[in-house]
Amino acid sequence: MSTNAMSKTKPAFVDTLKLHGYVDSYGNLKLGNTALTELPENYIVKGFLDIEGSEIIRLPNTLTITGHLNAAHSKLTTLPKIDVGGYINLTGSKLKVLPAGLTVKGDLSLVNTPIRALPRRLNVKGNLFLTNTKVKQLPPDLQVGGDIYMRNTEITNVPENVRIGGRLYR
Repeated sequence: MSTNAMSKTKPAFVDTLKLHGYVDSYGNLKLGNTALTELPENYIVKGFLDIEGSEIIRLPNTLTITGHLNAAHSKLTTLPKIDVGGYINLTGSKLKVLPAGLTVKGDLSLVNTPIRALPRRLNVKGNLFLTNTKVKQLPPDLQVGGDIYMRNTEITNVPENVRIGGRLYR
């Protein structure tokens, strides 16, 4: 039996999280050791969202996170095009797909994920970590404000149109 936060009303969901100490006084939400598998639609996290190692299998399309998202070693296989105010850490997760046009306001870590391709119009304001992924090529319209780490990937060349603010590490 899984716990589905979607079936609860928003106030009950928020009150339950506060009661059990998952939301701190800054609005950060830590769900790493909960039985939750989903979050409700239209939910706003007023700090960071930490679901590292959690049972959460999907995030709602209407989720807003004002801080960063830590979904390392989570069961997420896809990431919707959500608004995240900082970095996105998906290291060691089950992630296979990112949405086209995703903008990441900090670093994006895909280290040790089964992802095979990056989406079109991906814009990463910080560093992009691709180490130990199955990515074979970079999309021609990729924008990265910092460095790209692509050790232990099958990427052999970088398209001319790719914009990189930092360095490439192979």
